[in-house]
Amino acid sequence: MAKSKSTEETPSMTFEQAMTLLEQIVRKLESGSLPLEDMLAEYATAVEAIQICHGQLDGARRRIAQLQSVREDGTAMVKEWEDTAPSARTEGKEAPTRRRNPS
Repeated sequence: MAKSKSTEETPSMTFEQAMTLLEQIVRKLESGSLPLEDMLAEYATAVEAIQICHGQLDGARRRIAQLQSVREDGTAMVKEWEDTAPSARTEGKEAPTRRRNPS
């Protein structure tokens, strides 16, 4: 049985390494040649890699928000990130919609 990467190893991955790992896992799972236990181990590793990607993307969003504009005196103006992509926290929930005023 193939062992999944331990959680101690995965946090040091770069975003690109985590994405490459995810692609490899998808190919293995799609092949249909793994026993169930190996598939579950690969799935667990994929979840860890996804969490790494989400964490790094959140960090990048924060840095972008801080670097979006600069005042004339050279100080940074922080502009909040307007995230339109579903996050792990809101996934599966419908986004609130604005009702139009019938006129």
